[in-house]
Amino acid sequence: MSEKVVAAANVKIAHDKGRNTKHLLELVGEAAAQKADMLVLPEMALQGYADFAFRIGQAECAEQKAYYRLESETIPGPATDRFVEAARRHDMIIQLGMAERVLHGNVIYNSVALIGPQGVLGSYRKIHNHFEYPYFATGEDQPVFATSAGTVGSIICYDLCFPELLRSYALQGADMVLMSTAWPMQGHDRATDFQGEAMDLAARSNAFFNHMWLVISNHCEKGAYSTGTDYYGGTQIVDPNGKVVAYLADEEGLAVHAADIRVAVSKSRTGGFSGLNMLQDRRPEHYGRLLDQSYRHVPSPASGPVEARTEGRRDASPGKRLEMEPVDRN
Repeated sequence: MSEKVVAAANVKIAHDKGRNTKHLLELVGEAAAQKADMLVLPEMALQGYADFAFRIGQAECAEQKAYYRLESETIPGPATDRFVEAARRHDMIIQLGMAERVLHGNVIYNSVALIGPQGVLGSYRKIHNHFEYPYFATGEDQPVFATSAGTVGSIICYDLCFPELLRSYALQGADMVLMSTAWPMQGHDRATDFQGEAMDLAARSNAFFNHMWLVISNHCEKGAYSTGTDYYGGTQIVDPNGKVVAYLADEEGLAVHAADIRVAVSKSRTGGFSGLNMLQDRRPEHYGRLLDQSYRHVPSPASGPVEARTEGRRDASPGKRLEMEPVDRN
């Protein structure tokens, strides 16, 4: 595969779909001017991210739910059609964060659409979104997509904190993970904000452990919503050795990097870390506890006290519920 130019955008986003669409399409043009083959845009870039200061039952909560119900769109839909046109014009792959409408607007997902010159390639719905209720439903699937820049998987924001998800993409053959995010700071000083630093740390670690590229696009607005939230920015491109090769702090713009994507992945898996390949060297037969869900099951009172005895067992196959053995308390 020849060299590809990858770009990610640091963007100020509003609760204004028309304004956002115009601005994002301008960024597509800017990326094209830099000969980008791929552009990643932030989480909920189309409609704007939610203000989570409101409790269920408050008028502001209902108003925000109504906003997403009104402004969400299907994938494909009118908005993605416009980005398909731009992708076709510039021969580009675009990841767009948006509120996805399903079931006649009764279910809204925090999603990304992966768009290419031929149309929508697919979509991903945020899996780890526990705090986004009641606005967005939880996604379930983790697809990968073949593109002209390599095989890619998508994540959204908090997904970055779960290395199991990114490893699952590597095991499906992904060369690159594209992350759209609305990653906030806890405070207002980038230099001392641990929450922002945590994103940088997790980004490098996930790329390194999986020998794959990670491309992150974030918001960078300040004083957002009723909470006065400052977004971290930190839009970046991390190579398969965990090295940050392009980075923006909190200014609007594009992080851009050119590389032969698959060659870099191959080098990282053959010589980058003392020649070690951490995908080859996995021992999945020892990781059964990662899928153990016995803690979710409460024994029936009629059956008496029970205790899970899993230590040293080899029959904890993925997806299999371990049998519970009665414990003699006498």
